[in-house]
Amino acid sequence: MRRKHIKVIISYRYFAHPVERAPGVFANFYEKGVEMMSESYRLLEQGERLLAEERLDEAIERFRRYLDSNPEDPEGHYSLGLALLEKGSIEEAELRFRRVIQLDSMDSRGYDGMALILMERGEYEKALDYYHKALERDPGNADLFNEMGIIYQELGERERALEMFEKAISLDPQLGYPYYNKARILALMGSHGEAAVFFEKAASLYKADGPRLRDVLFELATTREEMGELERALEIYHHLLLLDHQDVHALNGVGKIYIEMGRFEEAVLVFDRVLSIDPANDHALLEKSYAFGCMGDVHTELRLLDDCLKINERNKFALSNKGALLMERGDLEEAQTLFQKALEVDPNYSWAYYNLGCLFCLKGDMRASMDFLRKAFALDPSLIEDARKDSCLVALRNQPGFESLLKCD
Repeated sequence: MRRKHIKVIISYRYFAHPVERAPGVFANFYEKGVEMMSESYRLLEQGERLLAEERLDEAIERFRRYLDSNPEDPEGHYSLGLALLEKGSIEEAELRFRRVIQLDSMDSRGYDGMALILMERGEYEKALDYYHKALERDPGNADLFNEMGIIYQELGERERALEMFEKAISLDPQLGYPYYNKARILALMGSHGEAAVFFEKAASLYKADGPRLRDVLFELATTREEMGELERALEIYHHLLLLDHQDVHALNGVGKIYIEMGRFEEAVLVFDRVLSIDPANDHALLEKSYAFGCMGDVHTELRLLDDCLKINERNKFALSNKGALLMERGDLEEAQTLFQKALEVDPNYSWAYYNLGCLFCLKGDMRASMDFLRKAFALDPSLIEDARKDSCLVALRNQPGFESLLKCD
């Protein structure tokens, strides 16, 4: 089979720098001898609460009013910088964080804020320099180690990233961010069982935080799928739907599992529900088309693939699946065009190379067929098993070099 059932993974950002402040953040007010919170400090507290609720414009307004009365307070500049950063006002946020450093060079938050700015710009090495300066001033700050772990992951240094997340966990075992971030890396490395353990821990710490809990549960569900634990994954998706019955990501996950279980008609009903909520959801159309293909209704499969591509002409999965369907019908030229379009979208899409290998074998060009298959296997060695039994490659199996091609992993 060359029409690939796609596991749609939603890409969530790594969890960094919590916007809500830790309990006791205002303890320094008492150290200043403040027995009763003044009106200006109430503005700061309101701003912090609004920032945690992602009501950014209101939070920024409170912080500005607070700074009108307290222009030299690092806390106010830092909080305003965070709100501006969340809103995307990078330049002013940078000015605020630099002002924190000017006001108190020993305050780690100014360096932390500058590191966040540089992370946002993709200047990871420079961000690391600022994190080291922050840690010199606050060596027990678990958030800083968590954020450094994110940078190392972005730099491709996964082992170093795991070390940072472990350090963050050791400093604050009740902080959920490093558990989640560590789990994501473990999942990417193929250590799904271990990843599931850390996702479970993160979920237990986010029970009162709906948005983050949903992110964690979604990734836990996909991890359980990778482990072949479909029933457990289904339970998690149903939990997500209890939190939000219109969660289209969870619904797509349920439909996808129904397909894997061979429950195609139920899958179609789930994808119809997704499309009733979001008519432009190309992932649901893609998966629904695959379900109809599995039931032998190729006409409906092709129509749904066309509908999918009308919504998103760059959906590489739909391009490749439609090409494979046309290839099976004998329309090799149009199929080739679709596979090539899929590779224009993603030059590392293994299934498009694999399908081109099948196509050129059908055309009788064995050399080109093996070249494309070699690229496919290099990107995804699991496709070698498909090649051993694919009916499109019968003519290639007697060719010199075919067996050695299958051993390229």
